Parts: sequence; C-alpha cells; structure tokens
Amino acid sequence: MAERKGFFKGAAKEVSITSPAYSVTEITANAEVIAGVKSEVMAGAFHGIDTEVLTVKEAKDLVQQFLEKKVK
Repeated sequence: MAERKGFFKGAAKEVSITSPAYSVTEITANAEVIAGVKSEVMAGAFHGIDTEVLTVKEAKDLVQQFLEKKVK
C-alpha cells in the first residue's frame, strides 16, 4: 500500500487536552450564552458549591442537575 505524505511513522504521542476554567462570576455573567438560562438559574445551580473556578462542562452539568431536581 502506498504511504501517504504528511504522516509520520511511529507511535502517536498522547496529548492531554484540558478545558479552560472560568470564575463562577464570569460564567454567571454569560449564563445565557453558555447554558441558555438566565443568570438567576445559574446562581441557583451554583449555590453551595465549594469552588470558585469551573469549566463550561461542569457549569452545564450543575445547571442540568439543578433543573432536574424535584421541588419539595
């Protein structure tokens, strides 16, 4: 089989890609863009967390959990 130009021989390097982390204040200010919810919903989702920095995925996960939580 013909070898494709531009590819290298050998094992590929494993690269660790990390998501950027943002302050809770930054994420809350951009709640509609990030998660499609108002900042008040984002503030409710973040109530009681111990961290000041989150990734976008973590923020979305917290909002989703907050929205699915049963009201007593």
